[in-house]
Amino acid sequence: MGRKNGSGEGSIYKRGEKWRGQIMIDGNRFSFSSSDKREVINWMSEVRVKYNNRTLVTKDNMTVKELSERWLKRRLEPTVSETTYYKTERLIRGHLYPVLGEYKVQDLTREIIEDAYPRMFEAKQAKKYKRCNYCASTVKLFSSKFKAILKYAVELKILPCNPHDGVVLPKNESAEPVQAYTASEQRKIIDYLTKNPTGANRVFYLLIATGMRTGEALSLTWDDVDLSSGSIKISKTAVNYKGSMLIQDHPKTKQSVRTIYLSANTVKYLRNLKNDDMNFRNLVLANNEGNIYHTSALRSKWIKTCSKLNIPYKGLHALRHSWATRALEKGIDIKTVSVMLGHSSVVTTMNIYQNVHSDLQKKAAEMMNEVV
Repeated sequence: MGRKNGSGEGSIYKRGEKWRGQIMIDGNRFSFSSSDKREVINWMSEVRVKYNNRTLVTKDNMTVKELSERWLKRRLEPTVSETTYYKTERLIRGHLYPVLGEYKVQDLTREIIEDAYPRMFEAKQAKKYKRCNYCASTVKLFSSKFKAILKYAVELKILPCNPHDGVVLPKNESAEPVQAYTASEQRKIIDYLTKNPTGANRVFYLLIATGMRTGEALSLTWDDVDLSSGSIKISKTAVNYKGSMLIQDHPKTKQSVRTIYLSANTVKYLRNLKNDDMNFRNLVLANNEGNIYHTSALRSKWIKTCSKLNIPYKGLHALRHSWATRALEKGIDIKTVSVMLGHSSVVTTMNIYQNVHSDLQKKAAEMMNEVV
């Protein structure tokens, strides 16, 4: 009968084209594979050094941060796009690590997790002009990732069961009314942008004239625009990746892939833009260097534009909301508005524009006075 390896002992063997090393430390098995045998030998040496220096991470002393880093690299990174990985990593680092990062995984309980959520998502002063309150969708997305991380701990036999099961998320505050400009403010904005069709103003005009998301507008090339039919094909988006803007070959959701139709005024506006000098990336809304506008630069320019027009700053997304609000007020049915916005369902549209929808229902009820 073969002898079991003692603590600190290990073995190296070849499986297929790769070398594999295994080592037992205090009942914990560690393994590593590489096509380079020397790399495996060096790894085993490092494990022993860390064990002797009491810095080796084992199942008994693994922290939430260490578990999360392992999950990100071994479970998430191989299965998602680079931008999705980056966004998830930022979400976890920004909310989980400051509150629970140094907790031992084995010490986590449902009560500890529930008590941590309000602290992980407390309101923060993001900028001088805006206080940041995290929306329900952000908390829900984070909770799904945190639950997956702890499920990974169960798979690794660090935990007997998932302590996130049954966790009650903090009750969301009442949703704030959607931030949209009034009809008179919108008319003022469009008049100004039409008379000054240069620079970032072109971006602002397309957002308020079509209801597109900012990333969708910034990623548009002239290949996506059909001026003869007055339509735009939306199939990608521009994203901020580690401080740089790049075009992702798919939009926010599957439903975001769509064709939207333009008003005659918007077609005329775009036709005039196309007559300008073309840029090397064929972008519809390129910056002065012929490249993608950075969202932070657009935000700064929109703040200045609002100040110039003497209207309140409500964020770039308010331009999209303004288009949708006017469309609903004009009597366009909510299903059509939902499709043009690229929402996943009509329910999403109704939840976002519930105040607008309620006002329209009240007007409908008043109109029925003549009948009932």
